[in-house]
Amino acid sequence: MSRATSYHRPGTVEQALALLAVEGNVALAGGTLLNADDDPTPVGMVDLQGLGMTAISVADDRIELGAMVTLQDLRQDGSVPPVVSDAARAELPSTLRTLATVGGTVAVGDPDSVLLAALLVHNAEIHVAGPDGTGGAPLANALSANGPCEGRLITAVSLSIGGTTAHEAAGRTPSDTPIVSATARRTGGLTTVALTGVASTPVLVDPADPTSGLEPTGDFRGSTDYRLHLTSVLTDRALASLGGAS
Repeated sequence: MSRATSYHRPGTVEQALALLAVEGNVALAGGTLLNADDDPTPVGMVDLQGLGMTAISVADDRIELGAMVTLQDLRQDGSVPPVVSDAARAELPSTLRTLATVGGTVAVGDPDSVLLAALLVHNAEIHVAGPDGTGGAPLANALSANGPCEGRLITAVSLSIGGTTAHEAAGRTPSDTPIVSATARRTGGLTTVALTGVASTPVLVDPADPTSGLEPTGDFRGSTDYRLHLTSVLTDRALASLGGAS
């Protein structure tokens, strides 16, 4: 049975915001989760496809991704940093990469999202539109429980380019979603590390002390202690791939 109680396809951001202000209405980007059968909650769907937001543009040392850019677009566009492109490929199977979007991935904030980790180490910022106008904020803030996405519409994600990157992960099988992963980037003498599988969303950590403040929830794939152990091991490996510790 369809979850949709109503369907809207606004042509402007202003129209979309007005529709999203109505209780029960939610944004429909690629629909990979909203159309899933595991949540029967009725919703009014506000389709964002009519807004455009599909451009990928490079200016100086940053690249801007429209919120409706698909993961397959990230995989195929040569201007996208390699670790982001590879993460987009690993995020979902090919049948879903053509549907899933950058904005939707940010809005969901999946704790196991290797793409979000790759964006974090590239100093990603989100661009949003809301009742009070437009603005931006670091992706790390947007992923927090009360981040700036609440009541607003993500219009784009921008990130810095360049630097050296490395990615390490541990899963039950090579093709499985990682239990824990570490993505590292070094540029201008600064090293940044982001982890998945250790918090409610992917998080930036101190490269010298990656487990500090972490209390990951254990499950059938790995206990809390095991995830913390993986955090240390995978961070060390990623840093070694960059050419040594920070």
